[in-house]
Amino acid sequence: MKTPLLLTLVLVLVVSSVLFSTEAFAQLQFKNLNHPGIRWAWPIKASQYVFIVNTTSNYDMQNVTFNNNTKTLSFFGNSSHTGNIAEIEIPTNLIGGNYTVYQNGTQLSPIVLKNANLTTIILKFNQSGKVETNITGTTYLPEFSGIAPMITVASFGILFLTMRYRKI
Repeated sequence: MKTPLLLTLVLVLVVSSVLFSTEAFAQLQFKNLNHPGIRWAWPIKASQYVFIVNTTSNYDMQNVTFNNNTKTLSFFGNSSHTGNIAEIEIPTNLIGGNYTVYQNGTQLSPIVLKNANLTTIILKFNQSGKVETNITGTTYLPEFSGIAPMITVASFGILFLTMRYRKI
């Protein structure tokens, strides 16, 4: 009789502590942020591939387009407040290299974080209303990036074999 009562009491305490800590966390999480972010995954078609560009912003990101001739991603949004922030994750195989970022025709110097597969661009701006952000890379869709090492190894192999058989 004591064991089921004790287990019930422990269960009630655990559930209530989880509920209260979740509620407290939610209140702390957005305490100083008037406009919490919204995350979107934008499918971008380039050649025969589809890449996912992720955006997180505290304003309404409405559309993303891609121009493969100019290697430019264009982000269209609308903000009803100032103090905006956007985080844009671009696959390196879509566009890469050095990035140039313009917002409503003005060049920006954003925070750019790169790794082998992804580039994250962080923008902060104090503008409300319609916002157009253009991000241009210097490289676009390296078609043969996966096969290039194999071609190099095969070339050295053929070179080695031809040099070896010439001596015979």
